[in-house]
Amino acid sequence: MNPSRRMLPARMFLCRRLARFALFAGGFLPFPLLAQQAPRLPDLTAYDCAAVTPAATVETRHIGQVVGGIYNEWNEFYVMKDGQRRLACIGLMRPASRQMSADEVKTFLTASMAIGAPLPAAAAETGKAAPQSTTPNDEPANVKPEPLKRLRKPTPGTAETKSGGGEDLPPIPAGRMLDGKTGDGKGARETTLRFERQQPAIMSDGFTASPATVGVEDREFIPQNQSYPWNTLAYVSVTYPSGEGFRCTGTLVSAYVVLTAGHCIHNNDRGGYATAVRVYAGQNQAAPGDNTPIRPYGTKQDVQSLQTTARWTQISGEESYFIADYQNDIAAIEFKTPFNHTGTFMPVIYGSTNTSITSAGYPGTIKGDTNNYGLYGDTGGETQDSITFFRSDHVREFAVDASGGNSGGPFIYTDQGTGQRYLVGVLSYAEDLDDRSGGPWYDSWNQTLVSSWVSWMPGSASAGSVSGLRVASVFSSAQANMFSFLRFFNSGNTAGTVNVTLADYATGNVLATWTSPSLPGRSSRQFSIAEIETESSATFTKPLVYSVSVRASFNGTFQNVLLRKLDATVTNISTCDVMAVAPTTATNVHSSILQSNYPSAVILHNTSTVGATPTLQVFNAQNGNLLGSYIAPQVPANGQAILGIPQIEAGAGVSPGTTIYHYNIRLAGSTGGYLQHLVNNVGAGVTSDMSAACTLTPTP
Repeated sequence: MNPSRRMLPARMFLCRRLARFALFAGGFLPFPLLAQQAPRLPDLTAYDCAAVTPAATVETRHIGQVVGGIYNEWNEFYVMKDGQRRLACIGLMRPASRQMSADEVKTFLTASMAIGAPLPAAAAETGKAAPQSTTPNDEPANVKPEPLKRLRKPTPGTAETKSGGGEDLPPIPAGRMLDGKTGDGKGARETTLRFERQQPAIMSDGFTASPATVGVEDREFIPQNQSYPWNTLAYVSVTYPSGEGFRCTGTLVSAYVVLTAGHCIHNNDRGGYATAVRVYAGQNQAAPGDNTPIRPYGTKQDVQSLQTTARWTQISGEESYFIADYQNDIAAIEFKTPFNHTGTFMPVIYGSTNTSITSAGYPGTIKGDTNNYGLYGDTGGETQDSITFFRSDHVREFAVDASGGNSGGPFIYTDQGTGQRYLVGVLSYAEDLDDRSGGPWYDSWNQTLVSSWVSWMPGSASAGSVSGLRVASVFSSAQANMFSFLRFFNSGNTAGTVNVTLADYATGNVLATWTSPSLPGRSSRQFSIAEIETESSATFTKPLVYSVSVRASFNGTFQNVLLRKLDATVTNISTCDVMAVAPTTATNVHSSILQSNYPSAVILHNTSTVGATPTLQVFNAQNGNLLGSYIAPQVPANGQAILGIPQIEAGAGVSPGTTIYHYNIRLAGSTGGYLQHLVNNVGAGVTSDMSAACTLTPTP
């Protein structure tokens, strides 16, 4: 985060306050009309994938949606023709990569947009929910609207900081199975990662916000709760370990998954993850002021797991946060059996550039009524603070009203050309009736995680079903600024191989396997993740991060080494379920060839009760050949010796020539102690401890 943009004088704060409601101009579309707009196919008169070029394209949308029970992800390319924006091509990415013909697009988008889907009879005739659909109220009596989170302001004259520390990282998932198993990711190592910011599109969405009416209730009742897309909105009621109950809003994005806010399912002050969840899709009430909930599709409680980000599990429970913390406030509720009242689910646009949205949900208080169960919405434009300051933190803020219970509700973009509605973000914080509500924006930063949630289905293959060493956070070659190198050390004398299974880190879905070439005894071979991806057993869409399982035919160690292109640093981020302790071999120690930019040092720790003059054996890491031995100076009991590589090479009579870049250095004999390996990243002025390693044992 750039501290300079946060350090604003008092006068600037005042200017920002006055400018908060300066919104993009245009024709205002009242909410009731918006709610009843029927979707229609886009103009396809310019459809020609072969003619699409970067210069001709005026807008690109990256969309993910479950269509016909299958998760699809695609790019839509738009061009200008005769002064009008027209769809020129759809490039499908998942489940297969190909371009669609115009006829295929018509069929695909008809299903995607639920064109021609009939309205429920009661809703079509009366415009209101059907009272006969009311189900018994099985919700506990103590459930209260989840209080609105607030935006924490930095102290004047100081820079904003993130409550949880850290930098702008892609979100690491944390989940809880309702059988008590957890994967909260709190031990995950963090490394800097930034994405290129999306540039504003030439075309706007055609909407503008309602006039800024601070302190005035703008939300309108939405009666069509049994019509798409409103039947994909859900009232979410949870109970925490503390016994407290709270209610939020969620959005069905598949037959098995509801997206909401992280603070709707996890709160450290209430005991962590919710222990019970009840979801009422399409809930409403007969009319404003009629506080009997109508639940046409009943209650769904068979939750498989709760998913949020690792960062949110660390910082949840506060009443307010800095804007950068809210990027982590996303979550998914996954069910064992499907919702079956609709076959169409809300599509997600990743990185939408629109500046006006509709916010919809279940506020506990509406127009003075403090016992509301109905569905309400508000339409508004992006605030100036959001445009100027918040976007780089993957958060947007809009001039829409909210109150307790709106948390987790969708930010919806409506395309004026087609009437199609898209999920673009989630409401996370607000000020009561202040026309200021914001939350995480679905974009390239969280796309991998969100798409993995949307595409999840019960029974998905997982890395947990694969035997071998389990390795976390291997960065793929899809990363813009960094990727991993995998190192395998064979500590025996006999050659062997390793088998690597790559899985999507967010879902556990197995993607491919790779088998190494033969690794000689005492060798330590390094393979880039790009090599492993290219030589693996399958073609697949690369996630940003993998979970990896390693099966070896030998004893040894594994390391996950990260190369960060931005500052050319090399760091060791090895984390796994079986860590090596007190290593007596330092692997992939840099020879003097790398002395000018990445010099290595070996630290010899003597843990015995007497002084010692240990012997270090130097091996060629590439082939395992012994090159020489070095007798170190005497190391006192409980002392250590810091040895530079030129010193070891000279003492062992070893020359790397022009081909030996890495050594394996072994502490020989029965001397008590262990080795530490440090690398100085000279250009960045950073020293990395390269010692951490995972234990490999022969695995069938």
